[in-house]
Amino acid sequence: MSTRPAAQKARERTPASGKKPRRRNPRLTDAKADAFIEHLARTGSVTVAAEQAGLGRTQIYEHRRTHKRFAAAWTKALGLGVERLHDNAITRALEGDERPIVRKGEVIGTERRIDNRLVQFLLKVHKPEFAGGAPTASASEQEAMARRLKAAARRLDAHRARQDVKKGEES
Repeated sequence: MSTRPAAQKARERTPASGKKPRRRNPRLTDAKADAFIEHLARTGSVTVAAEQAGLGRTQIYEHRRTHKRFAAAWTKALGLGVERLHDNAITRALEGDERPIVRKGEVIGTERRIDNRLVQFLLKVHKPEFAGGAPTASASEQEAMARRLKAAARRLDAHRARQDVKKGEES
């Protein structure tokens, strides 16, 4: 049993800001899990979605690890969030950003500026051959290339073995 008064104990628990400390890991209810999934689909950010749902990142990751349906919903929601981010990037690349024109400290108008680096990045991702990158190969093309490389490696090993035998006979 403590001899300190209750008010002193409360002050010790309250941070210097005067606000009550936030509960670290609130219970993850179905409603909070649904809210997290909804925010994740809108933002594509686990951190923002967890914060909006009032949950901790560690708690969310643990729940994903132990609940298959939640993990499947997470994957789908994250895909939707990333698609939304992609759509926003394309919109920004096509329409640009409106920026103020300032002369002598006064805004005299606005102009639309296209982010050329964003355009280049999107072209490189979607059309690598157009943006100076190598064209991408399909999975079947990659498998065929891997088979050809393995066969070439076997032929090279056989050739080297024959060369070693010849050197041994000449010595």
